Amino acid sequence: MPAPTLTAEELLAETEREYGVSARDLGLAEADEEEAELALLRRFLFAPPGRQLTSGERHGLPLDRVHKQLRALFTMLDGRAVEIGYSDPACTDNQRIYLPKAMPAPEEPETDLLLFQAAGLIQLGFSRHGLLSDRRVLGELYRDWVLRSSYHLLATRYTLRRWSREFPGLGARLRQVPLLEKAGRLRVNLTEVPREGLPDAFLPLYEGLVVCLNWRPAGPDGAVAREAIRAVDNCEGPGISAVLLGQAQRLREHFRRLRLGPPPLPFYVGIIRPEWILSDLARDLANENEWKKGNKPLRQLIEAMARRGQTPETGPAPEPEPNRLGLRARLLARLSGPPVESNAPAYGKLRDEAQSAAREVRYGAAAWSAGADPAALTDGDVPRPDEDGGRSWDEWDDPAGVYRFEATRVFTPEAATGPLGSYERIVEANGPQIKQIRRRFEALRVDERWVTGQPDGSEVDLNRAILAVTDIRAGQTPDDRIFRRFIRARQEVAILTMVDLSGSTQGHVIHLEQVAVVLFSEGLRMLNFPHAFYGFGNTHPMDCQLSRIKGFDEPYGEPVFKRLSNLRPNGATRMGAFIRHASWLLAQRPEARRILMIVSDGKPEDRAEYRGRYGIRDTAMAVAEARRLGVHVFCISIDPEEAADRYLTDIFGAGRFLKLDDMDSLPLRLPEVFRDLVH
Repeated sequence: MPAPTLTAEELLAETEREYGVSARDLGLAEADEEEAELALLRRFLFAPPGRQLTSGERHGLPLDRVHKQLRALFTMLDGRAVEIGYSDPACTDNQRIYLPKAMPAPEEPETDLLLFQAAGLIQLGFSRHGLLSDRRVLGELYRDWVLRSSYHLLATRYTLRRWSREFPGLGARLRQVPLLEKAGRLRVNLTEVPREGLPDAFLPLYEGLVVCLNWRPAGPDGAVAREAIRAVDNCEGPGISAVLLGQAQRLREHFRRLRLGPPPLPFYVGIIRPEWILSDLARDLANENEWKKGNKPLRQLIEAMARRGQTPETGPAPEPEPNRLGLRARLLARLSGPPVESNAPAYGKLRDEAQSAAREVRYGAAAWSAGADPAALTDGDVPRPDEDGGRSWDEWDDPAGVYRFEATRVFTPEAATGPLGSYERIVEANGPQIKQIRRRFEALRVDERWVTGQPDGSEVDLNRAILAVTDIRAGQTPDDRIFRRFIRARQEVAILTMVDLSGSTQGHVIHLEQVAVVLFSEGLRMLNFPHAFYGFGNTHPMDCQLSRIKGFDEPYGEPVFKRLSNLRPNGATRMGAFIRHASWLLAQRPEARRILMIVSDGKPEDRAEYRGRYGIRDTAMAVAEARRLGVHVFCISIDPEEAADRYLTDIFGAGRFLKLDDMDSLPLRLPEVFRDLVH
């Protein structure tokens, strides 16, 4: 008996069941047999590529791998939806928890997960128990770095004890943290310091937080720290914040007498950022008193005069006091006092103080109080990473054979606009070409219907069959086209067109790209395919601008026309980051076929190492990642160099790019390429 024969679909389904993964994960989706075999073998012969920090250092477990798990744990413990963002060191603004992007190397999943949990619980406990809610306490912590570190260590001890008492099972896990080698890393700000040789006055503060086998018993200098720990351990109730501050002040005075700086912090306990919370309180107070400033024209007049150093009643503003810390103290006193019941000039004075305080935050008052260089002591005014509107992406380091962990950040601002007349002039100058393109795109509309009179098909057309039988009986030759078949409409397509707006396109190239985009958009408007246009260029790996010219859900109108016809070149071509972000945008679309079309005038290139093979291999890896997401990538290159075919083949593969020798043909070739892609 012959062996049963399985179809390709049955073999694929059997493979999925055997290995417990989908065809896309195996690399078998939409691939020929050779590609499928290589993808399958690659999974067994090669380990997945590693990741390392942009500095070249290896790292441990990334946060994105356990983000959902941590969020569920914190939400369950706190009873409210807890949002997690990125920040190193860990911190909180009393709204969100910010954790490092990854734990230190080497990667140890269980250990690293425990450290993530401990770091998050510390920050969550600060918010849950109101340790960062008192404005006066935050003001004190902001002004004195030694006080802040002392308060932080005592508050961390109190928070971990509270979690352990409320959740004994959780307490058993938290008691394992001090035994971990990674937990013992001490840092002053972002600088790691050795654990050996710490002053005796510091040592009692680390009991229950860090273990070091070489530490000696603390001498007489550690008595004040031991008393502070006993006071915190024996205190309960709503006054804990005052107790912590009082004990931290005693420690600060003790450390000053011994001529000691701030005690270093274990990296997993994070850092306290009073400026994040105080800035929000200042803004809230200003919003609450918005109605007291008069109507909108009056407010605009007051603001304009304030910018010029005057107020309506007092005339020129006095010179600011040199003691910036005094201004900060007065602002905090004003914030913590009763609501402001004053007129507009008084509000202007408060606003000036707030602006001075904001500058103080930016340059680091804690550094001034320590008498050192601010840049060496504090991060300054660190923005919340999750609120800048960007998205981070890894970058492939081909010489090292690893991914560089979140080495780029892509933003999607709205593209610059210009006069509407630019669009109208392009349309008027290319009227015949636009009519031709519209006719070609009109032919792409195919509806679902039965096609009759076919020599073969899925069903017999009864009407034609009856006519054929009638012809036979009448002695005539029948028409053999007696079948019909069903033609389905072409599958739904979403297309995103990325236009290179780097500095090298300035001049004739940007003009051709602009005309091509306008003509292409005129053709796509004839179809119901969702489509988008973006321009790309970057000034820094962390400032990659994927400018939105037209979004998928954005209708055509005057704003879109102004952006379509006013492209502006700027920056470099770190293409890998843009392909990853555009592929991610397309992956959100529900359409079955997703196309990423790239229009560029040269090879991927940026400053530093992103030149030559490095940039080419990173872009090729980004294209491979896009295909694993089900995105078809095609490039139209207007690079005049003869050697361009080589790097284009390396990046996109044979047959997946078009190199134009005649750049002037770009406006007409772009719609033709799209027509071929959707066939």
